Amino acid sequence: MQTIERKVRSREQTRSGIVNTAKAIASREGWQAVSIRKIADAIEYSAPVVYEYFDSKDILLDEIRNEGFHYLQQEYERIVKLYRDPEKRLFEISLIQWEFAREQPEIYQVMYNLDGAYCTLPVYQSEAMQAVSRIVSDTIYSFIPKAKEAIKRLYFQWWSVSHGMIMLAMMLKDEQPLDQSEQLYRETMRKFVRDLR
Repeated sequence: MQTIERKVRSREQTRSGIVNTAKAIASREGWQAVSIRKIADAIEYSAPVVYEYFDSKDILLDEIRNEGFHYLQQEYERIVKLYRDPEKRLFEISLIQWEFAREQPEIYQVMYNLDGAYCTLPVYQSEAMQAVSRIVSDTIYSFIPKAKEAIKRLYFQWWSVSHGMIMLAMMLKDEQPLDQSEQLYRETMRKFVRDLR
C-alpha cells in the first residue's frame, strides 16, 4: 500500500515540477521560449517522460490557466462569504484580480492568452473562467436585480475596465511604476462600483 502511495506522490511531484518549471522559464524568458524539450532539459528528464504527463504544450497551458481560475474562484468565494455589502464585495474582488496579476503574471498571461501564452481553447469557453464569471455576475446582480442582458453588459464593463487596466499596467511597468498604476486602478474600480448603485 505504501509503495502505491509513494508512486502516486512521486507522479504528483513530477507533474507539479513540470508545471512549475514551465512557469519559471516563462518568468525568465517569456512564454514563447517554453517548450516541452526545454522543460525536459531543465528537470533532467527526457521529453517522452514529460509527454507522459502533458501530450502537448497546449494541454500544459490549459492546466496552468485552470490553476489560475480555480485560485480566483476560491478567493472570490471567500470574499462573498466575508462581506455582505455588494459594493465592498465587488471592490475586493477587483483588488484580488489586481493582486493576482501582479504576483502571478505568468499565470495571468496564460489565463488570457497574453505575451505568447496561447491556449487554443478560447478563454470564454473555459469552465473555470465561467465559474469565476458567475461569481462576479451574481455580485453585480446583488446591487440592483436587473435583466440577464443588463447584468451581462455590466459584467462586460467591469471585466473590460479591470482587465484593461491590468494589461496596461503590465505593458507600461517600465514607464509607470506599478504602485502608481495600482493607485489609479483602485480609484477607477472604486468609482465603477459606486456608479452601480
